[in-house]
Amino acid sequence: MKKALPLLLLAVLVLSGCGKKPATTSTTTPAKKTEAINQLAITDRPFVTLTPRADGKEVTLGINEVKNATKVEYEIEYQTATLIQGAFGNIDFTKDTPPVAKNILFGSCSKNVCKFDEGVTGGSLTLTFSGSDKPYVLKSDFNLQQMFDRQGVFTSKDARATLDVGKTGLPAGTFVIISSTLGLPVTLKGQVIAGPYAFLAASSPLIKGTLTLKSKDDLTGAKLMYWNGKTLTELNSAITSGQISAPVTGLGTFVVVK
Repeated sequence: MKKALPLLLLAVLVLSGCGKKPATTSTTTPAKKTEAINQLAITDRPFVTLTPRADGKEVTLGINEVKNATKVEYEIEYQTATLIQGAFGNIDFTKDTPPVAKNILFGSCSKNVCKFDEGVTGGSLTLTFSGSDKPYVLKSDFNLQQMFDRQGVFTSKDARATLDVGKTGLPAGTFVIISSTLGLPVTLKGQVIAGPYAFLAASSPLIKGTLTLKSKDDLTGAKLMYWNGKTLTELNSAITSGQISAPVTGLGTFVVVK
């Protein structure tokens, strides 16, 4: 039989619980800060390239001229024949000093057995740089095109850059990646008004082609510059109705300055 508590003790217990607020646990997740994309001045950006493997099943991400960053997180999204796939990772510049290169497979490997994604045609690259008081994010699109399919005419994702090497200008199986390099390979004189765009393959044979860049800006007095990976040269260009074009003898990076 339960014994009743004395009335005085019961009153004390009731009053001692008054005025206390129950403990609360916050379930709200702090909002993740999102940096604006491509807001960094082009002269302060790193020089970024994407180079395909000879069979088009892998790409090499190259990063050079890095300023105010000690780390980068990269993410590649790419379109296959049936869906969108992705690959991601990071590079620590305190351990790997630029220029750095990272091989990224269009597929996956397990126990030395690789499965490749078929029908990759292009995608996007997002780079998040950190380690300074001003982190920044850069993003660009890219096309992966094969000589046989394109009949020698390669174009950028935004259709502003075109390289025509003719129907026999490259071996039929050659893969070319067309992308923005985001930054500049070297310091340039003048204002950048178009590009830079890179047309890169696993090898760099001599070609006889025509490079054309379109721009919404006035091209009067503009120069078309070519970077072959070692030296910068001005091409003998012609300007007609919003575009500048020039004969080219090799693959590389092209940019218009004024």
